[in-house]
Amino acid sequence: MDLEIHERDIGPELCQACGACCHITFKLRETNTRYRRFLRQIGYILLPVPTPGHQDCCDKKHDVTVNMGYCKHLDIEHCRDGEVYRCKIYNTGDLPDLCSQFNCVSWAKANDTYSPGNSLLAKAQKTLNRLRRT
Repeated sequence: MDLEIHERDIGPELCQACGACCHITFKLRETNTRYRRFLRQIGYILLPVPTPGHQDCCDKKHDVTVNMGYCKHLDIEHCRDGEVYRCKIYNTGDLPDLCSQFNCVSWAKANDTYSPGNSLLAKAQKTLNRLRRT
């Protein structure tokens, strides 16, 4: 899929139909197998996933991605045309600065990750394409 999404495309309609930026992940640097197993045992989802039949992916230190799932303040409504994402703290004064100032296209360009391989942008582009068809 080609990316044709621009900063100007990011707005309430697209954001409420996409919600990709509200799916929280972060990187942990140089984790060892003991710490990765601990995080999995207390309920965190780590990437890469464990090797089948093992408690971890390997016995080497390396970076991992922690998948936290969707933000706890996000309501997801399933409807005929897909999902609708609504932030429970939007316009309450409690919204974090990062959320209120975030533009996925600008962020990707600033971090040199504006490419079809960027999963957040890929979902935003797919959502934008769907909205343009309706």
